[in-house]
Amino acid sequence: MYTLLNNLESSKLDLYLPGRLVASLHYAVREQEMEFVYLEAIEETDAPAHCMELLRRAVLEAHTRRLKVVPSCQIARGYLRLLAQGPEAAENRPRCS
Repeated sequence: MYTLLNNLESSKLDLYLPGRLVASLHYAVREQEMEFVYLEAIEETDAPAHCMELLRRAVLEAHTRRLKVVPSCQIARGYLRLLAQGPEAAENRPRCS
């Protein structure tokens, strides 16, 4: 079971599985926008699944805060396109860094 922590001091969202950090998304909030700056997989085992879950939760976080998502990270843009296509697109996930 995943847990998302918003590290406000470092402006990043950290995704955890029990006892370990598996992925991080660095972001910047400007006015009414949340920019996704850099997506990284910390744990290589099942990295695409971790990144997909992190982006799904990051979008929910932005929408909860009524912020527009601006993905400047190329990898994050790829995952967002897949999320928009639905669950069947998950098999074509790009590799996050």
